[in-house]
Amino acid sequence: MEFVENAPWNRAELFDPPRYRGVGSILIRAAEALSEDLEFYGRIGLHSLPQSNGLYANTCGMTELGADLDHEGLQYFEMNPEDAQAFIAKGRSR
Repeated sequence: MEFVENAPWNRAELFDPPRYRGVGSILIRAAEALSEDLEFYGRIGLHSLPQSNGLYANTCGMTELGADLDHEGLQYFEMNPEDAQAFIAKGRSR
C-alpha cells in the first residue's frame, strides 16, 4: 500500500459528528490482515502525518520509532506480530 487515508468528513476534528467513526482503525486492520495473508505475521510499517500519530500510537498500539529524515521528518511507526494480536483482540472486545 502506498497511502492510508481517511476522508475529511470522517474526521471528528473537521466534522461534528463525523459521517463514519473508526475508519482509520478499519484501514489499519485491513493492512494487518493483508500482512497476515502474505505471511508477514501482521507486521506493518508506515510514515505518519502529525494528525495521525495518536491513532497509530494509542488506538492501534503501534511502536513509534522516531522521525525519518528521509521522509520529510514524518514519524515512523511499526506494528510487530505481538502488537497486531493485541490490536485484533482490542477490536474483538468492543
